[in-house]
Amino acid sequence: MRLFGSPILAPSGDGRLEVFVLGFDQNLWHIWQTQWSNGWSGWASHGGNFGSSLFYPPFIGRSGDGRLELFVCAGQLQHIWQTKWSNGWSNWASHGAPPPGPYPGAGYLMPGDLALDATGKGQLFVSNGGLWRLSQTAWSNGWSNWQAHGTAPGDMIVGPPAIGQNADGRLEVFVVGASGALWHQWETAIGGAWSGWNSMGTGGVDFDDRPGVMASADGRLELFVRATDGTLWHRWQTKASNGWSGWYSHGSPAPGVRFLDHPALGRSADGRLELFIVGSDGNLWHKWQTAASNGWSAWASHGSSGGGFFTAAALAPSGDGRLELFVVGRDGSLHHIWQTKASNGWSGWASHGQPPP
Repeated sequence: MRLFGSPILAPSGDGRLEVFVLGFDQNLWHIWQTQWSNGWSGWASHGGNFGSSLFYPPFIGRSGDGRLELFVCAGQLQHIWQTKWSNGWSNWASHGAPPPGPYPGAGYLMPGDLALDATGKGQLFVSNGGLWRLSQTAWSNGWSNWQAHGTAPGDMIVGPPAIGQNADGRLEVFVVGASGALWHQWETAIGGAWSGWNSMGTGGVDFDDRPGVMASADGRLELFVRATDGTLWHRWQTKASNGWSGWYSHGSPAPGVRFLDHPALGRSADGRLELFIVGSDGNLWHKWQTAASNGWSAWASHGSSGGGFFTAAALAPSGDGRLELFVVGRDGSLHHIWQTKASNGWSGWASHGQPPP
């Protein structure tokens, strides 16, 4: 069974990584570490049979009690969750869909992030031309009705939302508009009201797709977004929880190579951020902070496997702190590299193949 789209992964509460990816049968497939930081299961299906309404990869996050929660946008928002800490999964449940978007033809759902707010309740965002939120009504349990965040003034939201969390605990959400600008909302108080829309503009070239956002070791958010010309752009908070730099371009990795899909961010055990993004040459490209919270390397290539890549990678730390990265190849198989030591060195490519037909 060929795989497609971007995989997602997250550590279970016991530190074992769990990886999910969609198959051409429109079902969700799953592998997991069989031991803490070592060994992988065979493929298992979570079903779903999502059909032709499936446009985007799933998204995953954690409840306050450590159980993983996974969502798929397929006409409606579909949801499964671990029934026990690090073990067992529910059947699929539907959260329905928010009202149609404010622009014609914008009715399909684009998945966003699931994050825990400072009160320990999950907050998740999806967009359909406007921005919508679901909130857990109790710690690790129960969900609200759809809550409207509207749409940016005079602009349709065309990218999936991304969430960052400030050092003071307030959440921030970022989306790309049809105008090519990046738009932004934030909690004005922990677990409370949200601001109106604020434009972060462009870097002189229109932006595209989903931003990547993660906190540096000192708590400042770092934000990356791909532009329509295939270059990668960057803004960062100048102080933890307050103030932003101007736009800075990290360009493209090599002459004639454009970036594809959205960037993936992770944090090494020593606190340095690591960024990965696929290029039009089919290779996986990599940048990293040269010191925690400060400075970035030049672009480096990890090459490719399985005929090359064209969708986003995903990465997360194993229990021992080593980052592990997964990406689907043009051959429809899942490919994998990992740090050979915490914060230092990477393996060659290994394939997990495809699920059974």
